[in-house]
Amino acid sequence: MSNFAVYIGMKFSKAYSAVLLLMMLSVSFKGWSQDYPWLSHNNIMVEARGHVGIFWHHHFEMQKFNASYPAFEASIYQHTFGKKEWETVYLYPYIGVTFYHANFGINFENNHEVGEALGSAYALYPFINYPLNPNEHSQLTFKLGVGLGYLTKCFDNFENYQNFSIGSHVNAAVNLSFEYRQRITPRFMGVASLGLTHFSNGSTKLPNYGLNTFSTALGLAYYLRDPRINMTPTRRPEYKPFEFDHKHWLCLDLNYGIGFKNVSQTLGGDSTEYYHVHDISAYLLAQFTQYSRAGVGLSLVLDLSDQTLPDHYVDQNGIHIKKVDPETQQQKVYDIHALQMTKLNFNLCYAMTMDRLSYYFEFGWHLKYNPFTDLSKGNIYQKVSARYQIHDNIYAHLGLMTHFGRADYLCFGLGYRFNQKYYLNHEKGTRHHPPGLH
Repeated sequence: MSNFAVYIGMKFSKAYSAVLLLMMLSVSFKGWSQDYPWLSHNNIMVEARGHVGIFWHHHFEMQKFNASYPAFEASIYQHTFGKKEWETVYLYPYIGVTFYHANFGINFENNHEVGEALGSAYALYPFINYPLNPNEHSQLTFKLGVGLGYLTKCFDNFENYQNFSIGSHVNAAVNLSFEYRQRITPRFMGVASLGLTHFSNGSTKLPNYGLNTFSTALGLAYYLRDPRINMTPTRRPEYKPFEFDHKHWLCLDLNYGIGFKNVSQTLGGDSTEYYHVHDISAYLLAQFTQYSRAGVGLSLVLDLSDQTLPDHYVDQNGIHIKKVDPETQQQKVYDIHALQMTKLNFNLCYAMTMDRLSYYFEFGWHLKYNPFTDLSKGNIYQKVSARYQIHDNIYAHLGLMTHFGRADYLCFGLGYRFNQKYYLNHEKGTRHHPPGLH
């Protein structure tokens, strides 16, 4: 534990030194506000934190990773002040980017070989941090960050067979954390957090149980210039296509997404073959606040990797499955078409909007409707998606399907929103579309 304590001390020392150095630079170069007005006008902050974390053993294969680890993060971000109306609705969130580094293998004193299997993690992810109460001097906030991560060690059949959690060096990095932010001086802020950090490649390379860790952190944040006073803008008379005008209506969203899966863990060996996943979805959503929606959805998912499941096999004559005949109680071989493996899903959906960007959160169920669908991961799933409006009611989307922490597939595609009705602007005497994407 002595090495661990020294490492943590060094990380905290580096974190505070970084903040203090930036503070001194900002004081020394007072002319920055004239040379770079963007820096003065946008509430830019810097922050550094030191973490102590533990692993979440969500699969029995990972129970061997039983230790704590140190981590460090540095961030630069903007504290919004109401320049856009949604910023006021969400209590002036913090928006920026974080660099994260963790040494996962430092504290395995009883099993150094297991610790070496994990290596270190590096991540760079944009984030948005939502205040949960309006007090600017003492705040509770929720941070959501999604970006890219790099793990120095991953699974290898011969050189690193103990690391059964991640099959690739490059992964998606996700951070969810609750924070307490306390104003110390007008420009200094103390930060404490409790959060979850997740690394996964979306099953593009197996194994992919994902690496999940919980950590607590302490840090300091600093405004590079005196913070601006929050604005309270009045409601604009005209609305953009993705905003809400308080009229009652429904919308229908239709999506198509495509993903790619590697199932070398199922097939054995070092297979590099990828299988397509096709996802067609429909959502019926109602608007109930200015920047949020809720509703239900149905989706059809054709996962071609299902043909590699047990009792499935492929030859020159097509796809086959071995099933027990209910009448004779004997095993029988059935010829099936790929479309017969399509799954029908039902979900509850919640959406929140920030300008053109939206987050969608789904909780759903796989509905069995034919004897050839093998739901090996369970009937309940979760899906998180990000959407961005690119033109009128057309949007691009990126989604991750999971089964309680285990990533199934990552898909991307396009969608279109159909509005229920039009409404008439009586002042101008012209017909307008109701709001578009949320």
